Amino acid sequence: MKIKNAHILTKQNLGRSMIEIMGILAIIAALSAGALVSYSKAMRRHRLNQVIHQVALISTNIRAFYANVDSYETFDMETAVKFNMISEDMLGKGQYLLSPYKGRVRITLDRAVHDGPNKTAFIITYYDLPTEACVMLAQRDWAFDEKVGLIGIAVGENGEEPNYPHPLSEVYTVNKMTAPLSMTEAADHCSGDDPLYPRSSFSWKYF
Repeated sequence: MKIKNAHILTKQNLGRSMIEIMGILAIIAALSAGALVSYSKAMRRHRLNQVIHQVALISTNIRAFYANVDSYETFDMETAVKFNMISEDMLGKGQYLLSPYKGRVRITLDRAVHDGPNKTAFIITYYDLPTEACVMLAQRDWAFDEKVGLIGIAVGENGEEPNYPHPLSEVYTVNKMTAPLSMTEAADHCSGDDPLYPRSSFSWKYF
């Protein structure tokens, strides 16, 4: 009888142990899911902050390097890399620059004044940005003033030159954009044309 009772108690204990283990596993799974969500959010914020830092660094370095001349005529990627105008973590293969999202980054030259001399302004364009990042960048106050030298921003679908609210080739120092885009504007114009892989492009123009 004692052996039988001991066998019953062992089975009961085993059952309780299994339930307890399943409960612990469920808690671990819930905590892991929460940690993954938090990590994903933190990574998205980190990449966005990296873009903001990169644009500020590039624009400041280029403007400082050419502060005593009237144009950016001699600017090219080789010069930018040689004189540390570009963050090393952006350097990809060849002459390509890469963003924290592994998309392409281009720096092109333009006019600061309508009908004025060419290569007196430069445009920084990030391609292949997640729509969420584009929307957040578009709503940011980028401080349009003489000290910073920002003329305007533009957003667009990935693979195309950003053209909202205007193509930056049509935006000059005399008609600077003085405010960020609204949430509605950003959401409407940052959404890519591929619903399965929505990506956007974003540009900043500096004189």
